[in-house]
Amino acid sequence: MRSGRGIAVAAFGCAILTHHDARAQDATLHGVFTGSIGVTDNVSSAAEPPAGPGPDADGLATVSPGLIFTYTTPRTAQTLSYTFSTSLFFRHSEASSYSNVAAWSGRFVTSPRTSLTLGASGSQGQLNTFQLEQTPGTTTLQGNAGGTTNFVQGSFNEGFSFQPSPVWSLGQAATFAVYNPLLDRPQRTYSVTNTLNVNRSFRHDVAALALSVGYTHFDNVPVTDTDPATEDTYASRDQLLSTLVASWQHDLGRRFSSQLDVGGVVATDLAGGAGSLARPTGLAALRYLHERGDAAELAYTYAATPNVFLQQIQLSHMLTLRAAVPVHAAWHLSVEGSASAQLAQPLETNAKGDLDTGPTTLAVLTDVGLLYSPVTVIPDFALALRYQHANQRTEARRAELPDTRVVRNTLLLSVSGAFPRRMAPGSRILMTQPFGSAGPAGVQRREATPSEPLEGEAPASAGAGDAAR
Repeated sequence: MRSGRGIAVAAFGCAILTHHDARAQDATLHGVFTGSIGVTDNVSSAAEPPAGPGPDADGLATVSPGLIFTYTTPRTAQTLSYTFSTSLFFRHSEASSYSNVAAWSGRFVTSPRTSLTLGASGSQGQLNTFQLEQTPGTTTLQGNAGGTTNFVQGSFNEGFSFQPSPVWSLGQAATFAVYNPLLDRPQRTYSVTNTLNVNRSFRHDVAALALSVGYTHFDNVPVTDTDPATEDTYASRDQLLSTLVASWQHDLGRRFSSQLDVGGVVATDLAGGAGSLARPTGLAALRYLHERGDAAELAYTYAATPNVFLQQIQLSHMLTLRAAVPVHAAWHLSVEGSASAQLAQPLETNAKGDLDTGPTTLAVLTDVGLLYSPVTVIPDFALALRYQHANQRTEARRAELPDTRVVRNTLLLSVSGAFPRRMAPGSRILMTQPFGSAGPAGVQRREATPSEPLEGEAPASAGAGDAAR
């Protein structure tokens, strides 16, 4: 992976040299750093007996430096970032890992009524430290098989938005992603998704209708073998998800908003001939967003989504609470974190050859950090005490086998900083995205207002629409 780091560094150099004539206010380069030390009671995310060998405790230290380069003009906004992270365990050096994450995103105003967004990212990491490399307010809950498997993954996304009037907007978004575990028989996952949506803005509300079609290919999927004495077999799996959702977002005052999505999803097995399975889908969320960056969200979703770690499309109920709010402004104390619970079932072929749901996985994740920061708006320098609890239980496929349960507790003391100081406030939590979203979740639109005219153009009756994701 050294070559990957060299490419990322070279890309930064090229970006800076290419824009050497840019004005100071248009180009910025920030260095970011996070370092921590702590303890965990499950180094390799091992399953508890009798399903697994049981957990081992150890101390660990993490170091994560990174660079963020941004370049903006009246028509464009681009961001290029690279982060290197390493996690070192004191007694179990075989579980130590490092990761590389490089990402680029750009938004281009192509006309007074249209805009284009592009993005690409690539990462390499290890499963047992995957969640620790995320911040408490952005940690995602997704079931995995545990262990210390290394992986690489990449994605590319494109979006186009057209705003024919101040109150109407049309959007299109496409995403391609690949996940590849570094194993002798790699269980790769490829996915392609395309979404079309239409939005109508009111004074305090936004109504939307979104249609999404996603194709997922799973490679080298282990086939369930009822006879433990015979060798396991592997097969490929191709599945299609078609989702239609109606959405309504409503402002509840200056800083609060709500959202309700209702629709349906049809899952189709393309390779196995098992037919289709239809289920309802939906989202309900209550959000809080302050101008200084404080934010909170309580959300419930029921959806069908691919799980690349388990090579499954899962029907899951998810309840999530995220928050980043001050505790005592005079002491420069704030708290940020997330708590999630998920009940998931994979879509697979049953004994009759029909598409059905498999064994249930129940997962709980709690991640909370107490931060001290001299800068109250944006924590460019912060000391944090962080606690993370992960608990996952998966039902056995046969009655004589035990359920698989993975539990891990981690306590970290960390320091983070950025130089030079980042002046623009922003949310420190990851909001739940609407189905087929054409913009960030929880955006409050109190009035339909045309965008400002572009440099060198006459004012238009309608501005550029939101960037499609």
